[in-house]
Amino acid sequence: MRPSADRVVAFGARESGLPPKGTPKNYLMAWLLVMLSDHSLHGYEITKELNEKFDIVTDAGTVYRALRQLERDGYISSWWDPKEQGPARRFYALTETGNEALRMWSEALHQYQTNLETFFALYEHRHALSTVSIKGA
Repeated sequence: MRPSADRVVAFGARESGLPPKGTPKNYLMAWLLVMLSDHSLHGYEITKELNEKFDIVTDAGTVYRALRQLERDGYISSWWDPKEQGPARRFYALTETGNEALRMWSEALHQYQTNLETFFALYEHRHALSTVSIKGA
């Protein structure tokens, strides 16, 4: 049985050949780095922006785990900002090492983009040829 063209599976599922739903986990690191490149943010803001502005479906727990990993690796730093009202919030900012990691992510994703563009050009060319041959038959 062939899967339908619009079928997707949860990322990490074992059905090879089918596209993952949403953004693969490893791209989350790149998103976090680029979001922190302009200004510091706290975790809730990051999660909200990922979900609402960029349509990246992720939960707060995944974001906080990724932030902790980035901090352990030296790509970001964090500090607590006490508020007069409400709980203190932990803010995150990119480090110089993080800027270098972001540059490397940019290069890698640019190459990935180029590969995808090549894939779609080939797909569209072959799809156009198969449509012409079916109509001409």
